[in-house]
Amino acid sequence: MAREHKALPNYTAAFNAAPGNYLLLHTDFRIGGVTDAYLAATMTRREDIVGRGLFEVFPDNPNEPSADGVRNLRQSLVRVIATRRPDRMAVQKYDIRRPDDEGGGFEERYWSPLNSPVLAANGEVELIIHWVEDVTDFVRIKQEMERAKQARADTRSERQTHAGDSDHVFFRGEAVAASRRLIETERRHQFLADALPLLIWTAGADGQVDYCNSRWLEFTGRLLEDVRGEGWLSAIHPDDRASTAAAWEDARNRGVTFQHEQRVLGAGGVVRWMLTLAEPYRDASKRVVQWFGSMTDIHDRVEAEQKFRAAQHLQAVGTLAGGMAHEVNNMMTAVLGFGEIVAGALGTHHPQRRDVDEMIRAGARASDVTRQLLAFSRQQVLNPSVLDISLVVTELVPVLRRLIGSDRRLDVRLSSKAVRAVADRGQLEQVLINLAANARDATATNGVVTVESETVTLDAQSLSSHREEGASPGSYARITVRDDGAGMSPQTLARAFEPFFTTKAVGHGTGLGLSMVYGIAKQSGGYVHIESALGSGTAVSVYLPYVEDAVTPPTGTIEVSRGNGERILVVEDEPVVRSLAQRGLEAAGYRVYQAPNGAAALQFLATEAADVDLVLTDVVMPNMNGQQLAEAIKQRYPGLPVLFMSGYGGDDILRRGLMTADAPFVQKPFTLDILARAVQLRLEQAANSRVK
Repeated sequence: MAREHKALPNYTAAFNAAPGNYLLLHTDFRIGGVTDAYLAATMTRREDIVGRGLFEVFPDNPNEPSADGVRNLRQSLVRVIATRRPDRMAVQKYDIRRPDDEGGGFEERYWSPLNSPVLAANGEVELIIHWVEDVTDFVRIKQEMERAKQARADTRSERQTHAGDSDHVFFRGEAVAASRRLIETERRHQFLADALPLLIWTAGADGQVDYCNSRWLEFTGRLLEDVRGEGWLSAIHPDDRASTAAAWEDARNRGVTFQHEQRVLGAGGVVRWMLTLAEPYRDASKRVVQWFGSMTDIHDRVEAEQKFRAAQHLQAVGTLAGGMAHEVNNMMTAVLGFGEIVAGALGTHHPQRRDVDEMIRAGARASDVTRQLLAFSRQQVLNPSVLDISLVVTELVPVLRRLIGSDRRLDVRLSSKAVRAVADRGQLEQVLINLAANARDATATNGVVTVESETVTLDAQSLSSHREEGASPGSYARITVRDDGAGMSPQTLARAFEPFFTTKAVGHGTGLGLSMVYGIAKQSGGYVHIESALGSGTAVSVYLPYVEDAVTPPTGTIEVSRGNGERILVVEDEPVVRSLAQRGLEAAGYRVYQAPNGAAALQFLATEAADVDLVLTDVVMPNMNGQQLAEAIKQRYPGLPVLFMSGYGGDDILRRGLMTADAPFVQKPFTLDILARAVQLRLEQAANSRVK
């Protein structure tokens, strides 16, 4: 019943290579992680900055008494911790220290920062993601364009001042020379604007766009005459157009920096997230006379944040689901166990036997729901073995045909070669049944449900297209269940794996089917990918790492025999479960003692250890947990076997260090038959180890 504990993936390498300037900060502002892009942008090395304070590594420029970058950034980080919400900062002048081998000193830099919280399970800020975009080039070209504008104004003033002088010929020559210099300056500025890796634009005081650089026009596939005035809004994604226009109007009316994130429509149907930044230029009387703007591609950063938030959401839901399942499992253990006892006592012909049987069936259904919750949260105890996926599908076809019904067609397309993976057979069958049931419900009469199996090789690009960063490139066993139904909208697809989310009518689904598939695939080292669109049906593919090992031969069932008076010490803090275990094991031929906690168990063993053959203990108990009790027993009474039980899932217990990976374990809720079988097996294992 025990399974090898598989370590969670290490995402450090993926974070380091992320395409953006990111720092991972602790709440005391120590640097915990940094991307390669950030190191390059700040001329630093990972070994020199990780573990040190942010402001120790990046102080203000000491040669600028008015520098306020440290103060502003610290205030933003404090706001993130206090509000537990992202905080976008205005463009900051924050100079960067040059390495000594590059001359030392400080280099002028301008940044557009965003600080986002990473919340712990208790809702408090655990880490802060600090992202910055280097906008130095944009600020410099803005300054150049401002100087050019001022030069034009000075030239006009000079012409007006000397228009009536007797030396008008001389001054006319000076004006011509000045105009030539101005034209050359403007040509140079346009060249710089086109050369920058930014989408540059300008607008008049009224906010009407009057210039876009060639990169802006090339990306959007539009002509300058089409985007002048307010025509540029046509390049904004329809869903973001209203909010962008409102934010732009608000910035214009207040004469403040415009900073907004929106999706921009590119040529050929491309859609990219952009950060738009615009600064007002004022004349001597402080009136806004021009706006200088840029658009920076932040698509990779936004997508990474969306994935992170989705993963965080699923993790939080999984934690909640696991906790709920634990409480329900304890109660269901009592319902099922005492139901068995009452049913046995009443006999088959008692008038109330049917009522008791209905109670047991209801308890079993509740147990199924908790099992699905544990599967989603990846906390089930699995019994993995090497399987030929195609063989599993073949043997399950009769069940799938009955499930889908005679009014729909099941089309099975299996690989001619062995498609091997390591998985729990029972869970894999449940995955197929859940997916087939969803496909059936999505199709109409005469619809087609297709089940496919094959071995595929995925490279990094393929995994990226699946938005699966936790998986490694290599060979995978793929099981696909597709239907020709109505398909899913993008909004439904985004929530497909959420527990209890369903588009079915009330009473026609729990919303746990895809959640369970997701959890089982993840717990087995794989992942799930869905392809769907309205009117085009849905294909759900489960990818499990392919193995070359031989298929594990099937094992026979263990016949449960009655005990021979072996003495079992049951350690359980829940009285109803403790009482049930005692009655069930006594009915199976064992002698049973009880202890409500670990301390009481050790106190009992201190005088009665010689009279105990097995300790059956709950894992999660107050003061002394089951693992601590087992360690104490191992030290004081070597050879005394221990069997663990818990309403929490096996993986959750392993992650929390409450049980070793090879420890014998029985999952609540259990029937009395399952408990007796687990006790019998553990006693046999202990006897065999003593013989060896």
